[in-house]
Amino acid sequence: MNSQQPKRRRPAQKTATPSAPGLSLPASGTYTLLDSGEAAARLGISKATLYAYVSRGLLKAASDPSDPRLRRYSSFEVELLLRRKQGGRQREQQARAALNEGLPVLDTALSCVREGEPMYRGRSVLDWVDAGCSAEDVARQLWQFSPEIDPFASPAPVLGKSWQLLREQLPLGPSSRPLALFATALNDLHGPAWLPDGEALARACAEHLRALIASFLNRPPSQEPLHQQFRRAWRLPATSDAALRRALVLVADHEMNMVGFTARCLASVEASIGAALLAAMCNLTATFNGGACAQVEALWDELAASSDLEAALRRRLDRGEGLPGFNHLSYPAGDPRARRLLEECAALAPCAAQLLAQKVVPCVARLTGWKPSLDFGLVALRRTLGAPEHAALSLLMGGRSIGVLAHILEQKRSGQRLWVRARYVGP
Repeated sequence: MNSQQPKRRRPAQKTATPSAPGLSLPASGTYTLLDSGEAAARLGISKATLYAYVSRGLLKAASDPSDPRLRRYSSFEVELLLRRKQGGRQREQQARAALNEGLPVLDTALSCVREGEPMYRGRSVLDWVDAGCSAEDVARQLWQFSPEIDPFASPAPVLGKSWQLLREQLPLGPSSRPLALFATALNDLHGPAWLPDGEALARACAEHLRALIASFLNRPPSQEPLHQQFRRAWRLPATSDAALRRALVLVADHEMNMVGFTARCLASVEASIGAALLAAMCNLTATFNGGACAQVEALWDELAASSDLEAALRRRLDRGEGLPGFNHLSYPAGDPRARRLLEECAALAPCAAQLLAQKVVPCVARLTGWKPSLDFGLVALRRTLGAPEHAALSLLMGGRSIGVLAHILEQKRSGQRLWVRARYVGP
């Protein structure tokens, strides 16, 4: 690392700076990239100790957007680390901090963010996309069954009359619809906790995935590649296949998020595959796990109706409403997944949505320095393709179910039980 990093002048921005362990950091806000001197000063440590924190995985270093030779540190992560230091080293305090602030408490070999790049099994997600991998290819690698076992070689499951009747009766649109359909589908799926690691378990994972996708798309389970199922359900042209395939690869997993963690908790106490997957999908309206898609859709409609884009953005910021779909805390230098999705949009036939995205992104960057996140990219792709209203959320959570199943398998294979005890504070 370069310890003699030249300081650059940056716009003055407020960062969340908690003063006591009892205060919580906001879920979103303005965060900056700090150089090594600024990060070390904020933590009250030397640069050598700062570099040791990075090597031990306590802090991430990212390349400077303007000079890849230099390293920068997210002020958000620096503040979290400072909070943990202030919380003391007692076991009880550490446990509470872990639940409150996302302190790493579980080992995983599935996915991570390394130097601003999302990774699956140690390989950049963008490499997976560039190699032409499908969602099924990613699933095979994340699930890691024996090489001779192909989870997708078996036929798609056949769901019973109850599922078919419910599919016809439930109204289209509400986010609760796929949850109700998948819960009903579990009557026809076999995935008990006692299944041994092997062909039967691999087949069960593929059947649950296909049934869940069917519940999102409101069509019977299919053996077709997942991206083709989305395209046919949304009645899009065959030219949409490549963009949908790449999008599903981009969303398949992302670090240790609440969706995967929910599934792991149930898997650790021997819940069935279906129960753990259904519980994870109940996170689909949470802001950090899919709910932001709806907020981005609303923002998009607001901006599309405005005659002055910059004025509309300023009004939102002045009202303190923020800009959903921007400033992902894991990617202070920008979310590579969003960049790739916007590139996919630019490669498609010109349309109003594509043109608006090309105006919004630089305007937001000029006003705030924020970069688009995955949610903005998914909504942009949904609108550019002309897919249905809830397609961005379906694409995100349907694709993410690949990673959820990987977390279920990894937790089962670890043999660890996840549990937490309460500290009574009442009368």
